[in-house]
Amino acid sequence: MAEFNEDDLRYVSSLYDKERFDTKRAIARFNEETSKESNHHRWWTTAAAVAASAAIAFAAGWGIVTTIKDRQPAVTKQEIVVLNPDVAVTHKFVYEDAPIADVLKELSDYYHCTLRTKPSDKHLTATFPDDDIEFIVSLIEEALDIEITIEK
Repeated sequence: MAEFNEDDLRYVSSLYDKERFDTKRAIARFNEETSKESNHHRWWTTAAAVAASAAIAFAAGWGIVTTIKDRQPAVTKQEIVVLNPDVAVTHKFVYEDAPIADVLKELSDYYHCTLRTKPSDKHLTATFPDDDIEFIVSLIEEALDIEITIEK
């Protein structure tokens, strides 16, 4: 592995401009100013200049990618509503101040159908047996004064 002269690296770094770094121009200028030295030494110093410019470009690029990545909105997962995880054992749905949207989502999943109503901020407090979806829907409609459609 070659040893790089600190003066060579300092020279390459001095050519670095905040907004732009022209690698070809920097190497050409470096080669012009060091042409009095041996070809072997010049080859290694050119390699050092390329390595330094690549490191600077990589570091700048990584900072840009990280910044862009941080600015992207977080992906949200769809929330799975399970208000009554033990309904298979108890054979009852128990709701305590539950949003109607969550109630309908859970009942839809349990009975393998789709229950829909107009958007509402109503909440339900009730206990139902897990017998018949039409019966449960009729009780909810009457209690909350809403209309629910059942799609099987």
